[in-house]
This record gives sequence, C-alpha cells and structure tokens, in this order.
Amino acid sequence: MSNHFNSISLPLQKVIDLGEIDRWLRGIAELVPLPERTESAQPAPHGNDEDADGFLLSEHDFNSHCLHFGNSHLITSGDIERMVGFRQLLATASQHNIRLDVSDHGGGHLEVCFSPDEPFRDSCVFGASYANVLPVVFTRGQNALR
Repeated sequence: MSNHFNSISLPLQKVIDLGEIDRWLRGIAELVPLPERTESAQPAPHGNDEDADGFLLSEHDFNSHCLHFGNSHLITSGDIERMVGFRQLLATASQHNIRLDVSDHGGGHLEVCFSPDEPFRDSCVFGASYANVLPVVFTRGQNALR
C-alpha cells in the first residue's frame, strides 16, 4: 500500500517546489535595481575600509540572489522559464534595461544576478544570450503578465 503513495508524492513535491520558485522569482522581480547611468555618481568604495569611528566597513553585493530548492532532479530550466514569475523578472529587467543573469548551478541552486551598469542585451539566462533581443519585446505585454 505504501508503494502507491510514493508515486504520488514526487509530482506533488515538484508542484510545491515550482510554486516556491515562482513566488521567489516574483519577489526578485520587485527588487530589480534602477540603472546606474548618472554622471555625478560617486564610485562605491572597494574592499574593507574603516570609518572615522574605527568600525570595519565591507561592501555587500545586493544584486545577487540565490535560492536552494529540493528535488532538483524533477525541475528543469524549461519548467522555470514557463513561470509567470520568470517572465515578470525578464520584463522588469528589460524595462529598466539592466543586465540579468540567471544560472542553475545544479543540485537545486538557482542564482539571479543584476548588473545595473550594463544593458539588458548583455544578459545571460540559463546559458542563452540576449544580445539580439530588443527590450521592447518584453515590455510590450507588461500588464498581461500580472
């Protein structure tokens, strides 16, 4: 009898994991930074420096986001590319014209990186280049994605 339930649990777990990934991607789509194209912007300090009070300051990377999900053998990059959250993420990065890199590092590790100082055409999503994709392709149906 327990063998009958094992075959049901894997597809159910895949649905749960897909829902978690989609929800995470929708949240990341809301965190897309604005492009850094201002002339008067001061460059950020690099490395670790001390401020006037002697506190150690370090630079944080707020443009990289990682997710670990279970059952990675059940979920492919094609499954992720069909998600509404994924399309929202592409549309938002395209609309702001910033570079978006999405990588599946295997073993259930998904990484999304933004480069606000680079254009959208330099994006690389699951190994695919977006060099020939115009940003308007993704921004046209923005309201249809919500």
